[in-house]
Amino acid sequence: MNPYEILAVHSDATPHDIVQAAALALRTRKYSATEIAEARMQLMNPEKRIILDFIYHVDISPLLHPGKGTDTSEPTLSVTEATERLEYLSVFES
Repeated sequence: MNPYEILAVHSDATPHDIVQAAALALRTRKYSATEIAEARMQLMNPEKRIILDFIYHVDISPLLHPGKGTDTSEPTLSVTEATERLEYLSVFES
């Protein structure tokens, strides 16, 4: 579950904001105390927060759906076609 959604904070929330949001979330009882505690711990951990920021805030839709919302005059490759065109690199052999 998205810890940002559980605590109703944005990705730029400070540790103080996170603690306040956790207290408010406990009072509203929309989520269990365990879910709130886990969300707070994840957002307070700098390493986990970097991963969560990537998972929940990076827009990867252009990578999943190339060509959508852009100029469609040029043909786009599907994931299968793109992987078939990748060249084998011997530099990665041991």
